[in-house]
Amino acid sequence: MESRFGGRGLASAGYTLGVNALIYLLAAVFCGGFAVRVWTGDRLEPVRRAFTVLGAVTALSFLGFALYLLPHLGFFRYLHTTAGAFMPVATLWFFERLFGEDNTVPSPAVRRLAWLTPLAVVLFLITDIALFRHVPRASPSEVILGLYVLGGFGLVLHRLWVEHERSSQRVDRARLRYLLFLLSAAVLSTALEQLTRGVGPVPELSALSGVHRTITLQGAIPPLGAVLGTLFVYFLYQVVQLFRLLDLHEIFARLFTLAAASLALVAIDGIAVIWAGFGSQPLHGVFQVFLATILFLGFYEPLKGRIEAAAGEWFNRRGHRMELILDDIDHAMAKVISIDGLERELLGRLQGSGRAPLVTLYLWDQGRGTFRLSLRRGPSERPVMQAISPQPFLEGFVSGQRFYARADLDRRARRSGQDAEAAAARLRSLDAMNADLCLPVRSGDLVLGWLNLKHESWSDGFSSDEVRRLIVTVDHAAILLENLQSFERLKEQSRLAALGTMSAGLAHEIRNPLAGIKGAAQFLQGGATADEMTQFLEIIVSEVNRMDGVVGQFLAYARPFEIHPGPATLPELVHKVVELVRAVGLPDAVHIDVDEEDDLPVVQLDEDRIHQVLLNLLRNALQAVQDEGHIRVRTRRGRLRSGAMRGQEAVVIEVSDDGPGIDPDVQAQLFIPFFTTKSDGTGLGLAISRRLVEAHGGEITLHSRPQRGATFVVRLPVQEAPALLQPAAAR
Repeated sequence: MESRFGGRGLASAGYTLGVNALIYLLAAVFCGGFAVRVWTGDRLEPVRRAFTVLGAVTALSFLGFALYLLPHLGFFRYLHTTAGAFMPVATLWFFERLFGEDNTVPSPAVRRLAWLTPLAVVLFLITDIALFRHVPRASPSEVILGLYVLGGFGLVLHRLWVEHERSSQRVDRARLRYLLFLLSAAVLSTALEQLTRGVGPVPELSALSGVHRTITLQGAIPPLGAVLGTLFVYFLYQVVQLFRLLDLHEIFARLFTLAAASLALVAIDGIAVIWAGFGSQPLHGVFQVFLATILFLGFYEPLKGRIEAAAGEWFNRRGHRMELILDDIDHAMAKVISIDGLERELLGRLQGSGRAPLVTLYLWDQGRGTFRLSLRRGPSERPVMQAISPQPFLEGFVSGQRFYARADLDRRARRSGQDAEAAAARLRSLDAMNADLCLPVRSGDLVLGWLNLKHESWSDGFSSDEVRRLIVTVDHAAILLENLQSFERLKEQSRLAALGTMSAGLAHEIRNPLAGIKGAAQFLQGGATADEMTQFLEIIVSEVNRMDGVVGQFLAYARPFEIHPGPATLPELVHKVVELVRAVGLPDAVHIDVDEEDDLPVVQLDEDRIHQVLLNLLRNALQAVQDEGHIRVRTRRGRLRSGAMRGQEAVVIEVSDDGPGIDPDVQAQLFIPFFTTKSDGTGLGLAISRRLVEAHGGEITLHSRPQRGATFVVRLPVQEAPALLQPAAAR
């Protein structure tokens, strides 16, 4: 039993040495990767160039120590110390580029460090190689160079503190304190590691076992400085990428999620190792760890959402709340069927989130050749530009940029060159629109417009995650806008077609009486007897009355009319209309049946108007069945199926007949004014009926198949519709 645990301890010692080297190697890879990514992004930006230098020297320092920990590679400690000596001047230069107004001339402090550091490095190399080359850990020359580096970072911390005191924004001051704390922790932990390496006797490296070699080279403190230093470089990388001070709450939420997952994985794998052991059959132990990892992944995926939600609630409450708001907006936009609905659900909810006091939407105006302010929510301290020219504002979006941020454009505008001129022009456009963030509304390669957001004065804008999430929501809005525009084009085509049909019908209805009047007048001009004169005058009067009726019906359809709603019981109203039709007289072979559902609710409606609708539908049914047939009037409960009140409770009236039915081609035009299939009809009855029903907030539809009869369905909302509160406008 003792040999088993002793063997495991030796294996663990060797593993510890490997993990320490791996930590420094990973730190070097991450810092170098950040530097390369920033360098390839925009080499003209001074802040990016400064960060590239900082990331490179940090990566070289970590890489040197990783190789130094490995056997027979002790000379790489000179790479570690040399690169580490340049880290203070690189960090100070970066912060001066980040905060300074002048991005070209270094400050006196940077210039002094820039020529002192190479001198200090040369003196260290000469002294250490000549006198302390065989010292396995912190030599006196290395300690002196470490004190110099510590003093350099003291200047960096002082520069951060000065910027903290100078800042007037509460949010910026808080985030600068975060950076101060993180840099201080990284410097302090690294200094403690260096200090522990110089404590105790100095044995010969050749006499050290694996365990003692690890403790001697790394020191008693684990490589916490490498972890904190890499985290600090990552924060600065985010600052460069976003052109603003980083929202550390967002990063803490990510780290919490990652740490929770890592701890869970370590716990499960640790239990598997203790349970199975490796002993003389290591493959069995590896297999157990493999199964435990699969078990963890199976449990983690369902819990991932809850962990991220908890992390967001604890560390990034503002960003988590914005995520929930955007989720609600996406669900709400799925039901939007009008531009007013888009304003309410997208702009209204964004403005109501407390993060964007002013939200505007600019859309392309083909007639004017500009992007015009189409929707707006929120007050503005100054007038907002009503129209923006496509160029040069649109060029960035056309080339693939997903958003314009004020901080980004402001930094680009400070440079010289063509890119700076374009950035300055776009920044002026943002100022004219009183916006801080601009997101394009795209349909493929076509830019339909853009959504502008102005952030609150207490905030420095939206985080990278929030911007990415806003882009997703705006893409959903782009699909909705494209559908709405297509629908509006179809409506316009339908309106023009209806207008043409209506004009042709009106001309036809007026031309026939005019022809009769003209013929009668011409006959009277030729000389007519008294009886003929009386007969033709009657024709003239009849045709004038006919024209007056047509014009009256047209005016009844076209002019606004008032609705006077009141409580009404639908079965009583149906019985009144049916009895009126029966009183006028029905053919013996025609029957009208009424089918009523019990306990129908009382409805708010204008009885005279709905009476007119039902009477018109019954007359059409009688004309369809002619001398023999069956007509059925049914009342029941139901729900509205279209419009803004879709899904609301309604009462339904169905008027059915067993006549020849209506051809599908005719059904599509049946509600168009002046379209009729009757020789003596005007084609206005159904058009007027439809207007009356829609004025009540309801809907009228037709279901028919040839030789199977026709059914007109009228749905009226139980709740009083908004249209009942004011005169209906002409359509």
